[in-house]
Amino acid sequence: MDALGWYFQYFSVFGVGIHVIIALCFAIHAIRNGRPYIWLWILFIFPFLGSIVYFVAEYLPHSRMPYQVNTLSKKALHVLQPNRQLNQLKENYEHLPSVENAVHYADALVSSGKAEEAIIILEQKNNGFCAEDPAFLEKFARALLQDQQSQRVLEITQKIRNLQPNFRSEEIALLRALSYHQLNQEDLAQQEFSFAIRSKNISILSEYIFWAIQTNQPSLAHEIRAEMQRSWAIWSKYARRLHKPIFTEVDKALKQMDKNVRTS
Repeated sequence: MDALGWYFQYFSVFGVGIHVIIALCFAIHAIRNGRPYIWLWILFIFPFLGSIVYFVAEYLPHSRMPYQVNTLSKKALHVLQPNRQLNQLKENYEHLPSVENAVHYADALVSSGKAEEAIIILEQKNNGFCAEDPAFLEKFARALLQDQQSQRVLEITQKIRNLQPNFRSEEIALLRALSYHQLNQEDLAQQEFSFAIRSKNISILSEYIFWAIQTNQPSLAHEIRAEMQRSWAIWSKYARRLHKPIFTEVDKALKQMDKNVRTS
């Protein structure tokens, strides 16, 4: 049996080579998506090579595959080199210690639970125009909050309100609520939370739930969860997938709270 006969025996459907079928599928794709008609000529004259070229030049860039491959590669890279991004930002900052590089590096440090190092970097920049910049001050306050320097957080967030009362008002209120909670001033924390949740931001609502659980307010916690569910009901699939980890953590905490209430 010659090579061509072998191919059509094992790689054909009703005597038509698979490469021709693939070329036909790409031709249909080209017509449906308004691709130039030159592609039809290429696919039918050179079905094998034409299919490869069409896949690389037209199909792949417009499919979800690049996103999925990119996402998968990032996850794999994070497992193999968990501190790669942090080290890159550190290198950028050491090479050029600008305010922008300092803030990016400090952000990464805070995300890695290294607030003390972030505070040292931001403290060095907390002068001149940075000392009057609400965006910079908010980053500084977040680092201080993680380091449980609550009183300083309150001072900085009050300064932000004095500079620009409407600057990220709900996020600033959340920082103040969490600071008051660290100081066991729960009435003041409640006031700030009440202001912070006006935006219906899911991350802020989840923080409010955790606070309600920690302060032994199960009814309030379930009330907030119901508010979160109303947002969930109208979201797209993408929004649900994006926020699902928050809902999972919240539901886990609520389940544990209900269990403790039943056994107490």
